[in-house]
Formats: sequence, structure tokens, C-alpha cells
Amino acid sequence: MERHVERPRPGSIRAVAVDVDGTLSDDERRISLAAVSALRKVDGGGVPVILASGNVLPIAYALSNYLGFKGPIVAENGGIVCYRQEVWVLADPSKPREAYEHLRTRMKAERLFTDRWRETEVGLKRDVDLEKVRDILKGRDVDVQTTGWAVHIMQKGMNKFHGVQKACDILGISVKEVAAIGDSDNDEMMIRRCGYGIAVGNAFEGTKAAASYVSRASDGDGVVEGLAWLGLIDESMFRNG
Repeated sequence: MERHVERPRPGSIRAVAVDVDGTLSDDERRISLAAVSALRKVDGGGVPVILASGNVLPIAYALSNYLGFKGPIVAENGGIVCYRQEVWVLADPSKPREAYEHLRTRMKAERLFTDRWRETEVGLKRDVDLEKVRDILKGRDVDVQTTGWAVHIMQKGMNKFHGVQKACDILGISVKEVAAIGDSDNDEMMIRRCGYGIAVGNAFEGTKAAASYVSRASDGDGVVEGLAWLGLIDESMFRNG
């Protein structure tokens, strides 16, 4: 399903921003080795891979390094960017923390185990009632989004696209030269506003609607399919099975 009439011209994509949960990983959070191999090929060919995650920086940093990606790291849904061990904090945690303190007076809302390292937002366990959280926090200066794995209370207007913009500033490229790949609410804005957006087959409907291309395959296989559509790899080299 293509949203743009034309695919990117050879050489026009200068970085790839990719989500982790539900994109590189399946519904049991197992990372796709085929997708990692394909992204390493892209990165090794001079198109840096930007890991763009809702997770905390220590996890995103470790994952990016062990997977072998060379691009900047976007963590906490754009709230933090890291490159070559230099860190930029883009979001203000005060409003999300105030909102959470209010929320916990109205309902039970457990924070994620990883929130001990979270700096710019609040992450809630995914079994929380999302619509109830949104209703209680309505009118407060925060956004509430879900990844399917967690519910995030963030500074209003903050999203992964802001982190990708900072990554582009660091790399000296335009966001129009970036292809973004993801699946959920917190990926929608970077998919919509980067030069090209790829939604994997298991993506949320709003994310699919924002994309330039929607992969038929899900999760990591969808990443491989998307990279092939972008002209960055030969899909047959990375097809599972």
C-alpha cells in the first residue's frame, strides 16, 4: 500500500529511524535477526540507523550498540537524544510527573520497572486503563500515548519526531532525507513528517494512514520489506525461511 506515487530516488535516503517494540521485535519482544541484518547492511553502506524508542536511554543505548548501529539514539519518545556518548535532554519532566501524582490519587497506575532510569516522562504498565488515564488527565499539559507495551505520559507536543530532528541536526542532514519505520501511536508523527514513512503490517491504523508505504509483512519482516521498498536492500537476501 503506497501513499506516495514515487519511491525515493537512489541516494536520497541518508538515514533510517526505526522503532523497536512491535517493529524490530515481535509480540514476545524477540528481535528479528533478519531485520537487524538488513539494517546493518544499510548502516554499513553509509546510511546511519537511528534507533528511535520509547524506552529509557540506558536500554536504547545498549541495544543500538550491540545491534551495531552507528546513528544517534532517540529515547523516551524524543525526550532524550544521545550520540557518541553526548546527551541532549529535549523534554521537561515536570508536567508529566505532576500529572502522574494527580493520576495516582484517582486510580491505581503502576509505573514500569525501567522508570527508575526514566528522565523526561512517566511510563505506566500496559494493563492500565488507557481511556481512564486520558479522561483523568484531560485538560492537563501532557500527552498520553500507548505503544501497546506501555502507556506514556509525556510533555505536551513531545514525540519521536523532535528527537529525529535533533539527530538530523547532529548528522547535518534534513528530515526529508530520513525514512522512519514504526508501528504505534508514538511513531505516527515521525512517520508522517519524515521524508518517507514505513508502517509495518501490524501497525496501528493511524500509523498506517500516516505512512508512505505499509508493509504486507509484520514486525521485523515488515522492516525488511520496507527497506526493500525504499531501495536500500535486496529483500531476497534477508527473507526469513
